[in-house]
Amino acid sequence: MKKSSIIYSLLALIFISISCNKPGNNSGGGTSGACKPIVETTNLVGNAATIVYTYSPDGNIKSIVKHVPGGFGVLLDSAAIFYDHLERYSPGRTSGTYNSTNTAFDANIFTSLPTKSNVSITIDGVEQRNYYSFFYFYDTKNRLIKVGYQTNTVIGDQEYDLNIAYDDNNNVASLSYVTTTGPASTLTITAAGYDNKPNPYSSLKNYPFYMNRGWTNYDPEPIFNALSKNNLMGYTYSGITRTTEFTYNSNGFPTLRRSTNTNVSGTAVIDETYSYECK
Repeated sequence: MKKSSIIYSLLALIFISISCNKPGNNSGGGTSGACKPIVETTNLVGNAATIVYTYSPDGNIKSIVKHVPGGFGVLLDSAAIFYDHLERYSPGRTSGTYNSTNTAFDANIFTSLPTKSNVSITIDGVEQRNYYSFFYFYDTKNRLIKVGYQTNTVIGDQEYDLNIAYDDNNNVASLSYVTTTGPASTLTITAAGYDNKPNPYSSLKNYPFYMNRGWTNYDPEPIFNALSKNNLMGYTYSGITRTTEFTYNSNGFPTLRRSTNTNVSGTAVIDETYSYECK
């Protein structure tokens, strides 16, 4: 999780590239899809990767492992997923940055909606417990509508609330970041629309709590998709425009996502591919 400048982090990086514990929620897509992702690839410049998903016998997600593309022996990061916590490891990071995190939830993420998670980080072998925290809030449809980010142990860190609005089809219409410490600022990112097909993660229970990224606006597309049932067609804000087109399998799940990013520096195209285990 990047901790500073939530407003400008995407501008710098994009071009190179729950209040109740209830079962039966639809947070994380809300679609009981026929396909589960097995392998995902991205050719994002500077961050190309192959991501492998594995599952427990009960069908719940077990791990998400990210490799250098074509070299499964070169690990970029991994996440081991348990019912009440998430262990993420990033080997080979330079000294002074954390290489592992442990996210502890206050509920079973496979059966309930957590209201809080505490994240402990390990830097150069030294663990700092509860380094930062997230708070989760829901509407009457059990949709995640707010994420609060706090770092009580970090002096001067910029904290924020992420407010989430939905359209009538249970897809995220906008993400709004509001700083709660430091200079007041608000950044709203609006979706350009969705297709009518299930997105790659829509069959994964409560996917937002273990998605392969954080809650910052560094690249908001994973958040849009994690919280929606269909595939995001793009977004625009602060001089950046993303448009996306898809190729689908016979079950309607995307096998290719092609995103075109445009800003004042020019245009870049990112391809992401998916393979699935389908019923």
